[in-house]
Amino acid sequence: MNQYTIPFEKAGLYGKMFLDYLSGQDQLKTLYKHTPSIDSFDAIIESRQSFPKVQRELLVDVVSEQYINIPNAPIPQILQLGDVNTYTIVTGHQLNIFTGPLFFIYKIAATINLCHQLKQKYPESNFIPVYWMASEDHDFEEIASFNLGDKKYTWEHPEIGGPVGRLSLEGIDKIIDQIKDMPEAFKHAYSEFDNLTDATRSYVNTLFKEYGLVCFDADDIRLKREFTSIIKEEIFQQPAVKEVEKANQVILDGGYKPQIHARDINLFYMEDNKRLRLEKVGDVIRTVDGDEQWSEAEINELIDKSPEKFSPNVVLRPVLQEVLLPNLAYLGGPAEVIYWLQLKGVFDHYQVNFPMVLPRGFCLLMDDKCTVKWQKTNWELEDILKSEREIEEKVLSSNQQVDTDITSQLNQINTLYDDILKKGVEVTPNLEKHIIAEQKRVLKRVEHTQAKLIKEGKRKLRDESERILKVRSFILPNNAPQERVKNIMEFWGFHQEMIQDSVNCLNPLSFHLNILCKEC
Repeated sequence: MNQYTIPFEKAGLYGKMFLDYLSGQDQLKTLYKHTPSIDSFDAIIESRQSFPKVQRELLVDVVSEQYINIPNAPIPQILQLGDVNTYTIVTGHQLNIFTGPLFFIYKIAATINLCHQLKQKYPESNFIPVYWMASEDHDFEEIASFNLGDKKYTWEHPEIGGPVGRLSLEGIDKIIDQIKDMPEAFKHAYSEFDNLTDATRSYVNTLFKEYGLVCFDADDIRLKREFTSIIKEEIFQQPAVKEVEKANQVILDGGYKPQIHARDINLFYMEDNKRLRLEKVGDVIRTVDGDEQWSEAEINELIDKSPEKFSPNVVLRPVLQEVLLPNLAYLGGPAEVIYWLQLKGVFDHYQVNFPMVLPRGFCLLMDDKCTVKWQKTNWELEDILKSEREIEEKVLSSNQQVDTDITSQLNQINTLYDDILKKGVEVTPNLEKHIIAEQKRVLKRVEHTQAKLIKEGKRKLRDESERILKVRSFILPNNAPQERVKNIMEFWGFHQEMIQDSVNCLNPLSFHLNILCKEC
């Protein structure tokens, strides 16, 4: 595959705060600890060398159990987690069925790419790519659908409301039956396992088995015990909301917009069929629906006895991640990068290491047909990413045979009326308003004619515009990046090596949008 790269700032797809963070703008420097650069890892590795040995042993035990029924499990990498010279690079995502949108693949591929880079720079250490499974998330609708071709497939499940990772796989076979040539990795995962977490771990392991990727599920009582002190402080003292509000003020002062807002208590109460926000009302801690409530003494006892019943929201989940793993960096999309920057004060308060925050891999794929069309246009890819209106205007302005520019004629009209105004004022000053009004009226009519010229010019060049817009619609379907819309199954037919190519190409330290296409 050929790789073309477009700097983020030229792609026109990313927000100002995301770009300003990556370019090191001063107004954001208080919101992170480590500059997103390969050279920053010296200090990060040094700070993580104190990660407790007992926690490493716990990781090996828990993750080994999670993989007990997975063929070709990454056993060497799991065992390496017990080594003092082993560190993780993490990306996280929801348990979307059948991988969901393509960027899930690119997140993991870029994480593996960074591990390879770090191994080259620090050969004496081990770097394990980790997919943090959002198994506790309860937003079923966000994970239950995916697009394949022009059709949307949706999983209908009879019992939703609790953590999605614990859901049975009832009804998912109906989707498998609808899709011809369903990859064996998905058929095996959804038929051999009992819940969504285990099925997701199975197919992700199959897709990335060559790369030592470790899928990590924090929904375990032994892991949550490591988080009990933070759970208690969050419930009884509520420090996180204050720290996030401080960061949000910095963001607002810089002219940006915060991505998230913290709650007084950034935890859910969780059972198999429920995940409900906690709130404090008077001296009582209760679920937001009021069905469950505890005194301070009762909830303190519950935390000690059953910490797995407490699930962090978006504010505290990153903190839990860094408590549990000897981690160096987190890779996320633009929205994730921004909300991580809102959380440094929370990490500092809880005395937890704040990792490097990096953008995930960003990629668009072109099949052979699309590649041929693009090459015939002689357009730069970054120009094809522009809006449809900008593309039509560029086609029009660059075509020598269709000239719709009447700027010189407008200038001549203005010059003519300037002369008329000069003569009119010499005759009588009373003519000044009349001449200026006439000038405006004529210019308005001419500008209307110019709009007609442009419209007819666009119509005459419509074929050329449509050729370019067809390329654009392939990589930006419905004006959204392909990676946010399409599923991996749509591309396996012509690009069997897409995972390997993604791992090779998606460098999270390069800050580029990547476009991959076959050579023609």
